[in-house]
Amino acid sequence: MVVSLSAQKKTEVLLKFSKQEGLMRIVFEAEESFINKTKVTTSSSQIKIEFPEPFNLTAQKTLPFEGVPKDKLLVINLKEKAEIKFFKLSSPARLVFDIGKKEMQTEKQSAPSLSNVFVIDAGHGGYDFGITSEDVSEKDISLILAKDLGKVLSKKGKKVFLTRNVDQYISLADRIKFVNQKSPDVFISLHSSMSENFILYSTKFEEQGSNEIVDLYSLSSRQKKYIGKSKALSDSIRKAIEDEFKADVIRREMPLPILNSVGAPSVLIELPSPRFVVYDQQMRARLKNSIISGVALFEQ
Repeated sequence: MVVSLSAQKKTEVLLKFSKQEGLMRIVFEAEESFINKTKVTTSSSQIKIEFPEPFNLTAQKTLPFEGVPKDKLLVINLKEKAEIKFFKLSSPARLVFDIGKKEMQTEKQSAPSLSNVFVIDAGHGGYDFGITSEDVSEKDISLILAKDLGKVLSKKGKKVFLTRNVDQYISLADRIKFVNQKSPDVFISLHSSMSENFILYSTKFEEQGSNEIVDLYSLSSRQKKYIGKSKALSDSIRKAIEDEFKADVIRREMPLPILNSVGAPSVLIELPSPRFVVYDQQMRARLKNSIISGVALFEQ
């Protein structure tokens, strides 16, 4: 009797999924020890999940794919070939599969189209001064340079939007909303560093810290398919700045919300602190020209 009851026991596994903007996420939740012992193999059209013991699968709703369970094995057959990313998360313990269409990869490898719409974000503003040195503040430097860039790009026939045109405070959420409403081809955010260095940031994703599928598919998912182009944009601007100023530019990848939440090739530029550089007309012209040259190199 004991053996019979033990054989009938199955671990409960909850299956969730979400679809948005050509991406699908499949999530399996179960006990942590059960998830940790699970083995996964993937191909372009199939996912094989080998659980450590028999399981009982419960889905939230009708599945848009074929799932074939057998004893300890679950095979998921996709309707078409896809790019599959797999990782394990905790709290709660779960297996996560991000599935994107193969066409997305092909699009990344194709020649980039010319950028026509730009959004330039002048950092800080209003009561948020940013870094200050005597009577010079980061919020003023970023706004002046944003306007300079906007004028040059406009003369080249580009459509340019600034997140702020005057000295006013704008929240991070409002900046992100504004940028995505404009659907830019290129997004540039301007700030100042605390050092004498130029620092360029491109996006990076850390696959942890969120328990809700909706959260992972709302803001942060917009930048995922542009990661390659964002890095290319950052590298092109880095090269142009180094050529102009004959100085090394620091490159960093960080999960900054202003970058992760934008659906376009994006870069955040930190200029040398006003404590080390005088931002007179000549300096601003060199900055403006080097950034424009970097964008032109990115478009080639």
